[in-house]
Amino acid sequence: MDQTLDQTLDILLIEDSPSQGLQIQLLLQRAGFKVHIATDGGKGWRQAHATAPRLILLDVNLPTLDGFQVLTRLKRDRTTANIPVIILSTSNHVSDVERAISLGIDDYWVKGDLLAEKNAATLFCEAVGQLINAGATA
Repeated sequence: MDQTLDQTLDILLIEDSPSQGLQIQLLLQRAGFKVHIATDGGKGWRQAHATAPRLILLDVNLPTLDGFQVLTRLKRDRTTANIPVIILSTSNHVSDVERAISLGIDDYWVKGDLLAEKNAATLFCEAVGQLINAGATA
């Protein structure tokens, strides 16, 4: 599912599930965003470092590096430290949310809610746009 990178990349989606990745990609493309999918944590980290996308959407349960490991690397590297990151996870455990917050995420969304409810999808796209626009003015 890895695709050729576009130099005007808005969003890097780091997601190992092909079906969930495609659903999220289509949702965001319909809202006007350019989205690239990396299918594991290691690829996602390398692509974020090489391309500096405007926003990163990050799954937690990933092969090679999990989402928390990727997030730690992103926030420690000056090339990627200021890129907004939204966690997209199947977990709504308080401990996962607290850990993600302590590592510097900008938002946390539960995939089941996002993909099942139309209103949630609309709110998600708005949140993505706000973070991208905030990054553009920073």
